[in-house]
Amino acid sequence: MVLSLAVFVWSGCGGGMNVGGSTSNGMTVTPSSATMRDGDSTQFTAKVTGNTNQSVTWTVNGVPSGNSTVGTIDATGKYQAPMVLPTPNSVKIKATSVADKSLSATSPVSLQNPIPTVQNLSPTFLPVGSFALKVGGSNFVKGSQVIFGGAALTTTYVGSTQLTATGMTTAAQVGMVKVNVQNPDPGKIASAASLNVQVGAAGQVQVLVIPATMQITAGSTFNYRTSVDGAGGNTAVKWAVNGIPSGNATVGTITAGGVYQAPMIVPTPNTIQVTATSLADTTASSTGTATITNPAPVVTAVLPTTIPVGSFTVVVSGKQFANGAVVSFGGAFLTTTFVSSTELTATGTASQAGTVQVTVINPDPGSKTSNAFALEVGSPANGLSASAAGRLLEQSTWGANPASLSHLQSIGIPAFLNEQFAAPVSTFPAPASTDDMTFVQKRFFTNALTGQDQLRQRVAWGLSQIMVASAVKINNPSAFVLWQNMFQNDAFGNFSTLLTDVTLSPVMGNYLDMVNNDKPSTGVDPNENYAREALQLFSIGLNQLNPDGTPQLDGSGNPIPTYTQDTVIGFAHVYTGWTYPTKPGGTAQFRNPEFYGGPMIPFDSHHDSTNTKLLLNGVTLAAGGSTQADMTAALQNIFTHPNVGPFISKQLIERLVTSNPSPDYVGRVAAVFADNGSGVRGDLKAVVTAILMDPEARRGDDATQVQPSDGKLKEPVLFIANLLRSMNAVSDGASLSDQASNMKQQPFFSPTVFNFYHPDHMIQGSTLVGPEFEIFNTSTTIARANFVNSLVYGQVSGTTTVDLSGYVPLAANPDQLVTAVAAVMLHGQVSDSMRGTLVTTLTGIPDNTRRTRAAFYLIGTSSQFQVEH
Repeated sequence: MVLSLAVFVWSGCGGGMNVGGSTSNGMTVTPSSATMRDGDSTQFTAKVTGNTNQSVTWTVNGVPSGNSTVGTIDATGKYQAPMVLPTPNSVKIKATSVADKSLSATSPVSLQNPIPTVQNLSPTFLPVGSFALKVGGSNFVKGSQVIFGGAALTTTYVGSTQLTATGMTTAAQVGMVKVNVQNPDPGKIASAASLNVQVGAAGQVQVLVIPATMQITAGSTFNYRTSVDGAGGNTAVKWAVNGIPSGNATVGTITAGGVYQAPMIVPTPNTIQVTATSLADTTASSTGTATITNPAPVVTAVLPTTIPVGSFTVVVSGKQFANGAVVSFGGAFLTTTFVSSTELTATGTASQAGTVQVTVINPDPGSKTSNAFALEVGSPANGLSASAAGRLLEQSTWGANPASLSHLQSIGIPAFLNEQFAAPVSTFPAPASTDDMTFVQKRFFTNALTGQDQLRQRVAWGLSQIMVASAVKINNPSAFVLWQNMFQNDAFGNFSTLLTDVTLSPVMGNYLDMVNNDKPSTGVDPNENYAREALQLFSIGLNQLNPDGTPQLDGSGNPIPTYTQDTVIGFAHVYTGWTYPTKPGGTAQFRNPEFYGGPMIPFDSHHDSTNTKLLLNGVTLAAGGSTQADMTAALQNIFTHPNVGPFISKQLIERLVTSNPSPDYVGRVAAVFADNGSGVRGDLKAVVTAILMDPEARRGDDATQVQPSDGKLKEPVLFIANLLRSMNAVSDGASLSDQASNMKQQPFFSPTVFNFYHPDHMIQGSTLVGPEFEIFNTSTTIARANFVNSLVYGQVSGTTTVDLSGYVPLAANPDQLVTAVAAVMLHGQVSDSMRGTLVTTLTGIPDNTRRTRAAFYLIGTSSQFQVEH
């Protein structure tokens, strides 16, 4: 019964066997012979006569267990024919007794090609005439033939799963034609199943390219669509541009999905044809026409930003400049040289001083004009000079560049400030769990380089140097993302809001020990750290101040303290009962685990509500208040103290404008802090406006009015950002914090709560205040010079690059080069002696590129650049 079933199964697979045994020397192998197709298998058995040990070993053509060429056989006798027919196409299966190796028997096996299977055809529609067909399936062999309506086609073997074939259809074959595959001898056999193709679909399939006509600018993309009817489910098409499959760089390229990429340069002629051809019927196609025009040019910089009356040369940088573009100077066309799609040079003559609008006009086809760029000619009697614009940008941004200079000159200071107040906030995104503090530091520098909210960033950074928390203690990127976003959001708000947000930040709570500060218990008093520093450093300072920031003195000429130890104790008791915010999924409890997902939360059960609390100016907070109510009252007590205005205003002036503001300057700004003109106290937007627009801040716009005490040493991060922005740098911020660390200002790693430097640090050997000079020494001076050298001549990191190419054409005239570089680095104010030295030095350098680099290096390492006047 079992034997009969085996014969039936084998015959059903297209093979055959002799089920009688092959006997030799007392052994029998069954079956005695077999015919099999590649890849098939059969079971052989062996019997040893007269021996109880029936164990045997198997070989194929003498190879123990066989191999992939002749087939394999396992220990049970199951033989697997090879996937590819061997030569010759017969093998011998042999069994040898393990007990008596002299006993053996063999069985010959004849191997044949497998039965092919057809699974898919492409295309399924064929025209009348010549065609090419792709057949997919399995078990194809070399010599396989595609059979088309009973006739063999010229067939190419691609692989065991693919064949290609070519042939010719006739009108008599219009309709459905059967396609199958036939494998050759030995064992010649055709696929059992076949597939059908439609012949004579011409006229039935219709293709429409959408849109039929269009206009597109060079370098841009457009997604064509098609409508295919009459092709059944096969709506696929192949695309060509001007007859070129998929197009090329000259006429444009098109993807299989119909996305057309216009060439970067307008071709001649500038009209191209985009053709879609049906894959179901290659005689069915449709063509759309595209007219390619030059794009609208974009101007990002014009160098130098100031030119003299008379002859001049300018370098215009931007993008999408076309060959033949012309520079327009106040409506007059200049002699223009096309350097690249991002750079033009132009020469001309300016007849009078003033501000002239420079544009670029691309040639036909599609002549378009760029945005306007303001260029200053000479020294205009009216309007904002390039020097004044440069100074304001030094005070209110991370550094000037040609685009910001031109923009500020064109709209003026008030409009610029309004733009800055309304600019989108540059945020710090949430870090990944694997990120460290370098994530926040990198974002700090990329925001500084590219963020539109330059003034907000400068003010936020300045405030964070007054109200200090440090990663020296809290080395957690999530903490400082929360911390710096707080300053970004509050920079132009009300100081009262900022004071509250700082106080309730879990970052500050951790840093100055207010988080989990518990009510008094036996032998344990509330922590006084935040209570003390919030008064001394964050709001009112140690001594009573006059409205102009000068100290109030008692009858003996001594400063008058603003608070006592009892006051500190009172505030310390106010600041009890606060813990970290609750982690998602957690249960709120006092002493929540460390988490920086929002402000701290109150617990009245851990707040000192039993005792009265002494605050500022003799105010006593009654017992019985809640955690939140006591906090609100205490912060309002601080906010309304008269010291806050001059104390905070003076430090913001130091951060933005000058280290030595006059009492009058401080007084004018403090008055705005006290009342913004609408009865509002603490309006930081009004305070920042007052700082930047004050006559003392603006007097340096006229170089003749600069005072020896004006200005400030650029702190390291400002020094770095100024250089990068002036040199058109592109950076992801990597390694920049290391450079700042070499200069003793690693962002977010202030060594103490007193910041990187004290706000009242005196410059050694003088009577001037110079906070940044506290970290300015021989070592950091060298670090600054090394940074400039690496930036100009080497590499700061693999992800920070500078682009000085726009200045190189100006280097042929060293004096003009100095003017252009000084405009972005020294707000255009160069003394005659410095200019003379620079011009002489640069003239001795013959190569224009090296000359340009030298100009940036010499100015970047100069004291005139490092001290902001």
